[in-house]
Amino acid sequence: MTDLRWPSAQPTLDASGLTLRPWRPSDADAVYAACQDTEIARWTTVPSPYERAHAESYVGPASTGAWLNKTAANFAVVDPDGTVVGSFGLVRMTPSQGVAEVGYWVAPGARRRGVAVCAAAAVTQWALRDVGFARVEILAAVGNAGSRRVAERIGFTLEGVLRSAGAGRGERLDLAIYSRIATD
Repeated sequence: MTDLRWPSAQPTLDASGLTLRPWRPSDADAVYAACQDTEIARWTTVPSPYERAHAESYVGPASTGAWLNKTAANFAVVDPDGTVVGSFGLVRMTPSQGVAEVGYWVAPGARRRGVAVCAAAAVTQWALRDVGFARVEILAAVGNAGSRRVAERIGFTLEGVLRSAGAGRGERLDLAIYSRIATD
């Protein structure tokens, strides 16, 4: 990673009472349960149907390998009692360009509690301030009003719509592209 300050160990981040930490094998049950939700399947790229093996890989070798290879930074989002309430991180990183995308989902029982706003803001701040990315993006399907509101609430700028840029479940999706840059 040229000119970026990628830490050797994945950090733990504070997000207004929520904790963003590296995934643990013991999180597989929570990930598996959350990813049965139709809205997560609809708006994200998680496999569908989502199987237990997907969850076990994600919280184990997939996330660990992505961190070690500097291709993604996946965080478990946990509330104060230790319950996994979401998955947030940097995906589609282009270190040579200093650009990364925030990707995420929130478990059904944790929605409308500010989880997405707090966690997305924490990941963005860490990426821009601590790691040194010049630009962080959020791409949300035009019809995904919740994710679009999150981007707007944490100060991302809508730059436009990328026509047919996303692969939905059997259809092409237009994606709204939002950004924050280091000088915002």
